[in-house]
Amino acid sequence: MADVEQREGTIQVQGQSLFFREVRPGGGQAPRFSVLLLHGIRFSSETWQNLGTLLRLAQAGYRAVAIDLPGLGHSKDATAPAPVGELVPSSFLAAVVDALDLGPPVVISPSLSDLSTDCLWRPGPHGPDQL
Repeated sequence: MADVEQREGTIQVQGQSLFFREVRPGGGQAPRFSVLLLHGIRFSSETWQNLGTLLRLAQAGYRAVAIDLPGLGHSKDATAPAPVGELVPSSFLAAVVDALDLGPPVVISPSLSDLSTDCLWRPGPHGPDQL
């Protein structure tokens, strides 16, 4: 089983504090690339930890980061960038990627969190070319 490094913390995104969990390959191994894991409305970053997804990604050589979206999990004091069921401004996800220094990540976005990633598939100032 590959060695992994794990940490938890907070980042500042658009003036608010968001909680994250991060795992990466250990032993000085450079990650292949970053994976950003979002979650649905009834879940949090802890879901990805409990399922073993974070650990498996790190063991496979990836940097995996799961955030608690605003208003949920350990980010419950943060205000969501859009009402539930509405598209999130593209600037929000771009700010998350920048704050975590993810480079161009693979984004896993189940359930309602896909409203946060819809901007990735549209041309514009924060479209796929810039994430």
